[in-house]
Amino acid sequence: MFKKIEDFAKEKMKGEKVTGIDHAIRVWRGCQILAQGKDIDMDVLHSASLLHDISCPIKGRKNHHEDSARMAEIFLREIKFPEEKISSVLHCIMAHSRYGGPEPQTPEAEILYDSDVLDFIGAIGLVRGVTRGFEWGYTGDVFEAPDIITRMKNMVIKRPLYTEKAREIAQSRYNFIDIFIARLRKYFEPDPSNPAYFKSIRGAGYSFLGD
Repeated sequence: MFKKIEDFAKEKMKGEKVTGIDHAIRVWRGCQILAQGKDIDMDVLHSASLLHDISCPIKGRKNHHEDSARMAEIFLREIKFPEEKISSVLHCIMAHSRYGGPEPQTPEAEILYDSDVLDFIGAIGLVRGVTRGFEWGYTGDVFEAPDIITRMKNMVIKRPLYTEKAREIAQSRYNFIDIFIARLRKYFEPDPSNPAYFKSIRGAGYSFLGD
C-alpha cells in the first residue's frame, strides 16, 4: 500500500524543485527518528509524510495544506486505506503548514510538523532555501545570498517545535547555518568581526542591510 502512496506522491510532485518527493522521503525519515520511543501510529505518519505537499506543483503553496488534504482523502479512499485512520492522516496534513491550518492536536501531527521544519534547516535547508530564492527573484549573485539565507532562516526560526528531539536537532542545524554565515561574511564584509551588511539580530535571526 505504501508503494502505491509513494508512487502517487511522486507523480503529483513531478517537476517540483523544493517540495518534491525527495523532500517527502526525507520528512518521513525524520519522522521515524522523532517517533522513536513514542506510541505513534506509523501508518498514519508514513502516509501523511508522503502526501503532505502533493498539491504544491498544481495549486501553489499558499493553501497547500488544504488542497493536499483534499487530494489525499480522495486517493486514500480509492486505495482502501483503513477508514479509521484517514481522518488522522488528514489532520497531520492540515496541521503541518506555516501558511495556516490548525495547530497539531496529535503526536503524529506534531512529529510531521517538526520533521517538515527540520528539512528547511542546516545543509539541506540551505540548498532548499537558495532554490526557493529563485522563486523570490534571486539572480544567483553571491552578494544576494545573505538576503536569501536571512529569509530562509527567519521563516523557520520563530516556529515552535513540539518534540524535544526536534529541538535538539534544530539547534545543531541552526549552528551549522551560523558557521556558514560567519564564513560567508569573510567574502564581502570589509571587517567580518564588525559586519556592516549582515547583522545578527538576537533571538530573531539576521538582517541584511544592502545598498
